[in-house]
Order: sequence, then C-alpha cells, then structure tokens
Amino acid sequence: MVFKLRKNISFILAAMFMISTASSLMAGPKLYIPESTFNFGKVPQRATVSHTFWLISNGDDTLRITKVVPGCGCTKAPLMDSVLAPGDSTSISIYFDSKSYRGFVSKKPYFETNISDDKIYIQIHTEVLPDPEQMRPVKLKPYILDVSQFSVKPRRRARAWIINESEEDLKINMLDDKGKSFTINLPESVKAGDSAEIIITVNEDAIETEFTESFTFEISDEVGSRFSLPVRRMYRIPQENKSGK
Repeated sequence: MVFKLRKNISFILAAMFMISTASSLMAGPKLYIPESTFNFGKVPQRATVSHTFWLISNGDDTLRITKVVPGCGCTKAPLMDSVLAPGDSTSISIYFDSKSYRGFVSKKPYFETNISDDKIYIQIHTEVLPDPEQMRPVKLKPYILDVSQFSVKPRRRARAWIINESEEDLKINMLDDKGKSFTINLPESVKAGDSAEIIITVNEDAIETEFTESFTFEISDEVGSRFSLPVRRMYRIPQENKSGK
C-alpha cells in the first residue's frame, strides 16, 4: 500500500512538473499575422504601390519589434508601433517602387522580435509592365491616378476607367481598400467591350497631406487577374493663398 501511494505521488508530481514546464514554454510574447503575403498583380513601371499588414500581440507578455528590414532600396516598411502589450495590434505598410523592373517581382521584407532570434518574413508579389498599354484583359486609363492640389481651390476627387477588351462581362472584386487616404467607388462589373468608371475621393483628414498609395482589385477572368492602381497626391499651396491674402 505504501509503495502504491508513493508511486501515485511520484506520478502526480511528474505530471505537475510537465504541466508547469509546458505552461512556462507557452508563456511569453507571441505574434499572430492574419495575412503574411500579398499579390499586387499587374502594375506599371515607375510607380509606387502599397499594402498594409497587421501584426497582433496574442501572448501574455509585451511583444517588441526590434528591427525592420525592407529588403531593398525599392521597398519601404514604416511601422506604426514597435511595443505591443498583450491583445494590442499595429500595422506595417509595405511600399514597393516598381522603378524599371520587368516581369514578375517578389520581395521579402522581414522583422525581428523579442520572441526569438528567428526572422519573420512577409512577402509581396507583383508583375511589372514596361508598357501598360499591353495590359490584358482590361486596361486602366490613366494607369497612375494623380489627385494633387496646387491651388486654394479644393481638389479631392479623381477618375479612372477600366476598359474591358475581352469578349465576356467581368466582375470586379476589391481586395485592398483599408487604411487608405482616400475612399474608392469601384464598379461591380464591366461589360465586354465597354468601360466603367472608378472614382476616388481624398478623405477629409488627408486633404492637407501628401501620399503615394494604391488599391488592388481582381477580375473574374479564368485566372483571377489582379491589378493595382497607384494613387498619388501632392499638396503644394502657397502660404499667402492659405491665409486668403
């Protein structure tokens, strides 16, 4: 009986030790990334496209992002916050300058944290077109949307057109419209051989700012082709015009 009791106690202590060890291994900062890869699809040369990734601290200790490495000079990765309490989140926006690239391009920015020494990668993909006129099965006119303002007269709105050069009606699905400095009015579809209008409107809180962003949509062709439309805004109003003099 004593032997069995000692055996049971040893078993219980071992189980408690294992549970304690497992709990300690599970404790600490953790990171959850809902989306770690984004495909911009077709973009023109010498344009900047952007996408925002979200980082969520889901451990039981403070998460610290200690280093961000964009990957190359064509990519920027500004971080909103580098210290996250449990349950907090932050965003990291990836800006890619297509420069004079041609064809398919992939980049892997990464960052480091206090979780471990491992690098944490996010990926972006795109197809850079030297001649946007060769864009198929739809074209964008213009293929870079400029909503700059150089006078006191407000300029918040700009238009572009999706031209469907295929023989079938195409549905349009927005993929990336969150966290932008503008709102987007995108048509739900465009008929074969026809065109449809896109309207973007600069948000109220972004009127006196400058930005270079983009938005991405997908069409219902056989391969689900993606397209990104770069949107840029310069805000250059002489001080005397601002004051009404």
